[in-house]
Amino acid sequence: MDAEQDATAAIPQARELPAGRATPEAPSGDAAGKPPAEGVRSAATAGSGGRTADGSDAGDAASGKGAAPAPAVSPSPHVPDVSALTPGWLREARTLAERAALPETVAVMDELAAGRGRPTFRIAVVGEFNRGKSTLLNTLLGRQVLPTGPLPVTRTPIAVRAGAEDMLSVEWPDGSREDRRPDAADAWRGLILPPGAPASRAATAEQTAADAGTPTLTLTVVSDWLRSLNAELLDTPGVNSANEDRFEQVRQAVAASDATLFVVSALSPMGATERRLLEEEVLCRHVVHAAVVVTMLDLLDPEDREPALLDIQQRLADLSATRVLAAPAPGAAEPPAVPAAMADFAAAGGRALWRDRRIAAQVADQCAALSAFAARALAAGQAEDAEAEREARRQEVAATGRRWEQLRIDLTSRQLALSAAVREEVHKRREGLVEGLRWELERAQDPRLWWERDLPVRLRRELALMAAGCERTVALPALTEDARRLDREIAALLPDAPRGPAPTDLRLTAEPLLSGEVSDLTRTRLLNRLGAQGGAIVGYLVAAARSAAMPMVYGAGFSILGGLIAEASIRSATEEQRREVDAVLVRVVGESTAAFQRQTAQVLADVHGELFERLDRSRRAWRQAADPGAAAAQHPGTDWSDLARTATGLATRIRTALRG
Repeated sequence: MDAEQDATAAIPQARELPAGRATPEAPSGDAAGKPPAEGVRSAATAGSGGRTADGSDAGDAASGKGAAPAPAVSPSPHVPDVSALTPGWLREARTLAERAALPETVAVMDELAAGRGRPTFRIAVVGEFNRGKSTLLNTLLGRQVLPTGPLPVTRTPIAVRAGAEDMLSVEWPDGSREDRRPDAADAWRGLILPPGAPASRAATAEQTAADAGTPTLTLTVVSDWLRSLNAELLDTPGVNSANEDRFEQVRQAVAASDATLFVVSALSPMGATERRLLEEEVLCRHVVHAAVVVTMLDLLDPEDREPALLDIQQRLADLSATRVLAAPAPGAAEPPAVPAAMADFAAAGGRALWRDRRIAAQVADQCAALSAFAARALAAGQAEDAEAEREARRQEVAATGRRWEQLRIDLTSRQLALSAAVREEVHKRREGLVEGLRWELERAQDPRLWWERDLPVRLRRELALMAAGCERTVALPALTEDARRLDREIAALLPDAPRGPAPTDLRLTAEPLLSGEVSDLTRTRLLNRLGAQGGAIVGYLVAAARSAAMPMVYGAGFSILGGLIAEASIRSATEEQRREVDAVLVRVVGESTAAFQRQTAQVLADVHGELFERLDRSRRAWRQAADPGAAAAQHPGTDWSDLARTATGLATRIRTALRG
């Protein structure tokens, strides 16, 4: 067998991933040889359910319902200690990454090496944006110390530590440093998008932050609980498909943490993107301690909270080692589940042992990805010996890159067109709703009773019907076509790309919502099974319809109507009185439908976000497949065969040592 064949044969399961973003082809010996996703599930369910740094058994981490946490992972005499070997493995892997001219992988090795010397236990809090990560930490700390808001405000990881005083330390890339009082009005100036700022300022704020560079933020707080926990908390940016740099920050934060709390919202059906984030960026990172925390349960009716928690547990049932915990509600009596789990994580014995095992496993993953990269670069260099062929390949890659960019532009245009169509549909239905309510008000025997009792119910019912109608006639057909069209266009550029889920047939024939209660989770779960986008549409649109009406009804018009609505009949009122009542009615309906429209726009943006994520993920896979040829052309003197063989050998040695 020649060198090229040897290098390729040594990595039969290596995934097509760029170096620096490795996902293990198999987290443990038991999972070796299986496809990556199956390997993740096998590691999560192996033995008694525990996950060690290499995926082998290490204690019970049983799934719970948010009550009693599972026992913490403790060191075992049967778990090999690789602490003495890990520094050498890090140096070897870094040298290989330098030979391959892969600065991302070099940076990963440096970060892992720095993490070995960190004296404190680190718990990272991660999840998609607007899931309540910062609010969760504020609740645990007992006061508002981290900024929160409906828009993504956390732009860079924030380390939270116990200290003698509240202080925010900002260290800029140029080495300058400043200390700020976190309770000052301008404490977070230049670091976040101010809570409540218009969404149109997001792009400007992102660019300003990029121009200044990404600072390192450390927040010390006076907290007896955090001091007793003897741990450092890490608040991370929300993962957003529109910002790859932010996603990389979260990926690095998880890789460098000893434990992870993955935050999801009870108000948002857990879709494919969140599930993939949990599997690929938490479980596959060899994080020994991990739990899923469900926030915003307090926004549901009490009888719906337990079903919502069970629904998320069912979605993660095949990851039996992953606990699902209920987050403490802000201002409420704190349930013990989350703090107790964090205390168990931090109190687990053998911190250094488990940390070194996690780091070693990640080094092995990076070596496997590096070996695969080298093997492809070797093959690409042999196939493109002639300069003309290499130039043609570069031109082809550039042209295909422009086609990928055009796909994003086209999808953005369709997203804007759908938003406009929904606005037009809501406007039409609003006019019909106003006319219908006018007719009912004029014929009401007791106008005041109708206004106080019947109007809230009618608005809720009509908004629910409006949600179903907008989805059935406008949103669902357009989103289904967008998903299918995107699949076709991606397949033309990347034939092996998997097809994504798309909403199919959503049967919105349920009885109108007359009570205004937030319920019927069973139906919502049924619709969610039809696809991530479909579930998001129905779940959010109906929630929008239910929540928008009441505040608007009771918040507008009563100061004007106090003397008018008591008339025996609207028909007997003067023309001026009729106009005043009609103006209030129009405003009530207008404000209610406007709130519904804003929430609907956010839902559609979330659904399109999954399509953009699918597009970006496919583009990254295509770019990674094209990179080896470019690497071979740019580094013609690199011995790719030797590099692939050496990297594979190092990965094998590490995994053998981890298994003992």
